[in-house]
Amino acid sequence: MKQRDEQFTILSALAMLLVILGHINWDILGKSPLLPYYSYHVMIFVFISGYFFKPEATDKMLEYIWRKFKKLMVPYFIWNAVYGLLAWGLRFLEFEIGGDFNLYNLFLAPFMGGHQFMFNAAAWFVPALFLFEVVNIIIVKVLKILHFDNEYILAAVYIFAGVLVVALAMRGSVYDYYKIPGRMMMMAPAFALGRLYKIKIKQYDTMPSVIYIPVVVLLSFVMVRTHPGLNYSAVWVTGFTSTVFTPIVTMILGIAFWLRISKLLYMLLSKIGGEVRRFVLRMGSNTYAIMMHQLLGFFFVNTIYAIMRYLNVGFVRLFDMSAYHSDIYYTFEPGGEIWKLVYVFAGIAIPLMIQRACEKE
Repeated sequence: MKQRDEQFTILSALAMLLVILGHINWDILGKSPLLPYYSYHVMIFVFISGYFFKPEATDKMLEYIWRKFKKLMVPYFIWNAVYGLLAWGLRFLEFEIGGDFNLYNLFLAPFMGGHQFMFNAAAWFVPALFLFEVVNIIIVKVLKILHFDNEYILAAVYIFAGVLVVALAMRGSVYDYYKIPGRMMMMAPAFALGRLYKIKIKQYDTMPSVIYIPVVVLLSFVMVRTHPGLNYSAVWVTGFTSTVFTPIVTMILGIAFWLRISKLLYMLLSKIGGEVRRFVLRMGSNTYAIMMHQLLGFFFVNTIYAIMRYLNVGFVRLFDMSAYHSDIYYTFEPGGEIWKLVYVFAGIAIPLMIQRACEKE
């Protein structure tokens, strides 16, 4: 694996860890000067997609779209059906997780928000990214035909799209089906930044980390102190409480910070090697699976707790059976927040086990 590819694999692993921490509501960075997860973490994945996008794909546009569909949407639809059947079956055990098993939830709801069966809610990003990839290659193709295939022009257009959708969302104009283009417009600046970084910025990204990191942390601290309510929902395109430019700034700062951390980790793990490096790279190489199955990992942990409560194991007597039957995000913490580590472990391990089993088929 080349250095740059391995660094971005590590960056993917870090971004996925942030997503899992967000889903279990564990803000371990909350008392630090760093930005909150929900102000940028999803955009790290979009940034990575932009970095690896190849403009020459426009030469075989239909082939590119079909390849993306097979890679992203075919497995999504398969697992969506599996989780739909699981949600349906659990209703006979008095669970209230997920919607009805019907054609709408199987094929249309994934593009409306992806929370139709809940077990795969974290994978809402997949259909949204697929739609964006389709629209992006069409835009790139048109700009090439018009001889405007310039990275700065594309970045300006995409950043404008991001600012525009925030402005529209703040006035309540992004709702129902409008959320579909809204998500794509939210992704656009991060995608453009990924492309711009690879082609124009990377060669100048040489500032020593002892200067780079403090500068980014200081700027992040200023944002945290001067712009309350930085968190927003990328999936629902809601929660914007500051300026129309704030999500763009937090995206840039969040990506800049973890991009440099991934570079430092790459150098460290290259020296350490062994199981730690292999685990991080495996995690970063299987973010699709972790995104798809992490909530099943949470549910698995809660099922173990539910069985232990049924067996009258003392320390789980406060386990909330009602929440277990209705809330896929429910976490039981008998000894404080440190117990959330169990969910972090399961949210990574269960998906990797599923992926390993699929690879053997």
